[in-house]
Amino acid sequence: MKPSIKILLVEDNPYDAELLREMLLGVSTVQFEWVHVTLLGDALKRLREDTFDAILLDLSLPDSLGQETLAKAYAQAHDTPIVVLTGHSDEAMAIRTVHQGAQDYLVKGQVDGPTLVRAIRYAIERHRLITELDRGRQEQLRIKDQFLSHVSHELRSPLAVIHQFVTILLDRLGGDLSPEQNEYLEIILRNVNQLRKMIEDLLEVTRAETGKLTLHPQLTPLDELIVEVLGTLRIAAAGKRIALSEEVSGDLPLAYADPNRVRQILMNLIDNAIKFTPEGGSITVRADLSPEDPHFIQVAVADSGCGISEEDSQKIFESMYQAKDSASLSRKGLGLGLFICKELVSRHGGQIWVKSQKDRGSTFFFTLPIFSLSQQLGPILHSRNLQLGSIALITVEVFSPSKRALTKSDEGILWEVGSILKHCTLIDKDFLLPRMAPTKWKEFFFIIAFAQKQGAEILQQRIREQFSRYEKLEEAGLEAAISSRIFEISAKGEGLGGESFIKDLTRSVKDRIRKAFQEEAT
Repeated sequence: MKPSIKILLVEDNPYDAELLREMLLGVSTVQFEWVHVTLLGDALKRLREDTFDAILLDLSLPDSLGQETLAKAYAQAHDTPIVVLTGHSDEAMAIRTVHQGAQDYLVKGQVDGPTLVRAIRYAIERHRLITELDRGRQEQLRIKDQFLSHVSHELRSPLAVIHQFVTILLDRLGGDLSPEQNEYLEIILRNVNQLRKMIEDLLEVTRAETGKLTLHPQLTPLDELIVEVLGTLRIAAAGKRIALSEEVSGDLPLAYADPNRVRQILMNLIDNAIKFTPEGGSITVRADLSPEDPHFIQVAVADSGCGISEEDSQKIFESMYQAKDSASLSRKGLGLGLFICKELVSRHGGQIWVKSQKDRGSTFFFTLPIFSLSQQLGPILHSRNLQLGSIALITVEVFSPSKRALTKSDEGILWEVGSILKHCTLIDKDFLLPRMAPTKWKEFFFIIAFAQKQGAEILQQRIREQFSRYEKLEEAGLEAAISSRIFEISAKGEGLGGESFIKDLTRSVKDRIRKAFQEEAT
């Protein structure tokens, strides 16, 4: 019995489609099942409903053209090999299509039956081998992840005990210490902390390789994070008489980033700078809008250290790589910190790089996206909404009536609160702002709604009803206060929804949000 191959042909030219069909029917060694569609939309529908062994895809279709056609098809059917068909011989395009996920690139009019069949069979076999290799790699990563998780757990427990007892001794709870004993205990504590950092770095790399490196982006004030991290590392810098300073633009916008991950990036870069800067040196952290792209903030960590050679600069962000001169340093790590920084920055959509000269210091740069309220509001700033004449800013404050500080144990509940608020909004009329970096006592959520006073009251009531059913909020000892403020849309006719109007609107909303945080701070 001849082997059977099921083909989806996506081709709008009936002559080409018939010619391809005749080529395949003329092959005696394989039996082909044939489904022919002329539109990409129809192809995507068939791919959702059925499975195919291969796809023959024309890139020029009535409803889609060029590389976009392949991108959409691959996104829908990345488990099915795709052979691209085109009427033009273009080597550069052929390379791009293969890089984009296609298994082969054939020029119509330059292919016969045996060549077409061979291309289909090779595409299927290559795809099968790639799938098997990927499956094997995923299994290796799973085993590695499991092993490292087990080892880290086994190492963390005794390290925690050592850390606890060393701390007890340093606090003089076990009796007085001589200066020499105190120094020995400080060395033990420093090395315990270094081991804990190595274990966490190993786990972070494994998370990155297995796709488990998570981000929770929110509106993040980078100026506050920079000051906080510098404060944390100031003692370590003082031990080498290194001066720490920051230069942050006064009107720096909020970043849309995970504050914990940004803190991790800064800690790694500044700690590295301290490590490689000689006694009496200096480290400066700068932050301003990126000169290359105004939608990003550029952060720079500059030191007066030993610098990095050009060769090392090209490889320093690779996993496990260490600069040659680092071997002579007393604090030698695993060479994972900068790799983790690169992974975290990339997942934010930013870039990281270094500029350095040997013996003249280094500057590490990275970029993070800013949060643009005007861009976010754009899709709902259409005439139908603007004709309502007003916009409501709904403020939801989550806090503990007992005035206790919010803790990590509250984090899961706060994310669920955000999901509840998202569920309460209308897609084409409301916008839930990303989470803000919380104050010590409260978490703020803001909804921008195109509504008059009555509509805002209805939305608030809907939120209250949802919260009344969410028992975890009360169980955690938290409450939610909901309020609103109405902004009248004074602009009429020409210019409504224009750039100046959007700027005025976003400025008003930002001022109200800033005021909410200032009131909490006082």
